[in-house]
Amino acid sequence: MKILILIALFFISVELFADPNPKTSNLEVYFQWILFRTQGRISEEKGPSKISGISQPAMIRFLYENHSEKFQINLDWTVVTVNMSGLLFLPGENAYFGILYKNFLWGLGRKSDPKTFPAWVGWKDGVEGIFVETETNRIRVRFDLLDLYRGFPLFENQWLKLQGRGNFLPKIARDELVQETNSSFYSESRYRAGFTVSGNRDDRVLYQFRVRYLSLGDWGRFGSDTKESRSETIEGDRDYLVEWKFGIGFVWKYFYLSSDLFLSRGLDKTAYHPNRPERSLPISGEAVRLDLGFYNKNGKLSFFGFLPDREKRSSNGEILELGFVGMGSSPISNPLLQQVWGFYPSSWITERGLEREDTKFPGKRPAAFLGVRYEFDIFGIFSSLHFTYISFLKEDISSSGSWSASKSILGNQWIREAGLQIIWKPLPEENTKLELDLGGFESDFETGLKQWYLLLKIGAAWK
Repeated sequence: MKILILIALFFISVELFADPNPKTSNLEVYFQWILFRTQGRISEEKGPSKISGISQPAMIRFLYENHSEKFQINLDWTVVTVNMSGLLFLPGENAYFGILYKNFLWGLGRKSDPKTFPAWVGWKDGVEGIFVETETNRIRVRFDLLDLYRGFPLFENQWLKLQGRGNFLPKIARDELVQETNSSFYSESRYRAGFTVSGNRDDRVLYQFRVRYLSLGDWGRFGSDTKESRSETIEGDRDYLVEWKFGIGFVWKYFYLSSDLFLSRGLDKTAYHPNRPERSLPISGEAVRLDLGFYNKNGKLSFFGFLPDREKRSSNGEILELGFVGMGSSPISNPLLQQVWGFYPSSWITERGLEREDTKFPGKRPAAFLGVRYEFDIFGIFSSLHFTYISFLKEDISSSGSWSASKSILGNQWIREAGLQIIWKPLPEENTKLELDLGGFESDFETGLKQWYLLLKIGAAWK
């Protein structure tokens, strides 16, 4: 019934607002299969490892775009077939209705954040709710009035996880990482608001400033309000997170350089520890990301890095203050690390709230990484190659929590991941597509993990 209502509302809105000649209208259908294999020390419990496979019978993506003097309609929806619940609707990066009034775009739906540089194709976020946007003299300002944050799920960062993480994890890791209530379809949302200012000067200097406030409440791994917080005169717990972003980039002919500074400030009382006199866990962290690259009309080469701070810890290793806490999807491109193992390079606000994992496996822990990404597009063939080296920060010693670029903060655990993507569009009209992805990752011997995948996708599009 819900699906029928959504379809009916869509066609009604198109009839009301659309011009006779829409700007863009696409229907895409995909079939895909994935093979994967887990190797390494932790796979020995099951005997010799073997190649496993999983397939999604069909995915249907609908795109519709229509801009006029009074309205803007951008719709991007994907229908995914999943094993347990049949069909699932996932919105794309932009799926909204907007009215142009007084030089402002008043929108309802999903609007993605301004695009970052090429190396950060995986880290995406945006507003889901009510927003107001204006663009004047190369400056764009967006106010997110009502943002129902839930991790900004997209097909590209959900398709594997929706088939069930347990299908891909070794037993020893599955018992530790997948809880009984850990359903792939479990998702909540919380109120978020903020504003973003972005622009450029002479097409050479790019800048962005963003502030967001997220009401956490009792949302997260630590569970519901503690007895201590419920006994206060103010009912419930008023946990929150404020994220500040300052970004600047420089673009020359065939070359660019960018840098972003993130600041996280907040409070999480649900992490209260009974042996500590404080009834709350402050959030105070920083992170820096860098991107340097070269580009032309056929390709891009990017070198990138990310470094968050560590938590503030006592002499016995107890966390006294959380460091940087991220929002949005994971910056990592590897689908196994991102969707199956749930890796994020710090504590993170996911669709399950505030999460921080203490485990030897890839998870949500402070980690630095360096990487390179290469893209090339010629004669209807698009190829992409990426490599990332991830080093986890030390967690077994006392720490002030201050941001540092010293090598001494790096621990002995690491992961390196790589991937190759080839997309072939055999027809000039580009209405068919064949895609092959091959990649994987391996860890240090102590963690004892190696996993790789091969993805084959066949698709067709109609305009």
